[in-house]
Amino acid sequence: MDKILLVEDNKNIAKVLKMCLTKADYEVKRVANGTEAVDEAYNWKPALILLDIKIPKMNGFLVCETLKDDDATANIPIIMLSAKAEEEDIQRAYDLGATDYLIKPIEPQNLLKKIKEQL
Repeated sequence: MDKILLVEDNKNIAKVLKMCLTKADYEVKRVANGTEAVDEAYNWKPALILLDIKIPKMNGFLVCETLKDDDATANIPIIMLSAKAEEEDIQRAYDLGATDYLIKPIEPQNLLKKIKEQL
């Protein structure tokens, strides 16, 4: 069973995504801020990270950059999740090493398809 780290501060969105992923046979751990995301990426070693951009303590861009700059976590695929649809934000995510970018609201089937492409 692949492990997915879900980094989302909105409890309602996190609940829906976690339920969807659990039904699809993924082991899911949810954290609500950037500092916890970095810690869990090192300690839990997920197969993939779903990363919201607007999160407390350390935004998603900085989390992505931090993880991609470290050999221990550089190969973990990161799918950015955001309501921000501006081209500059999408490009910045890819420039920092994100493997995909999904705009909220997220269609569960599309999310599962994108995850399967990365694993």
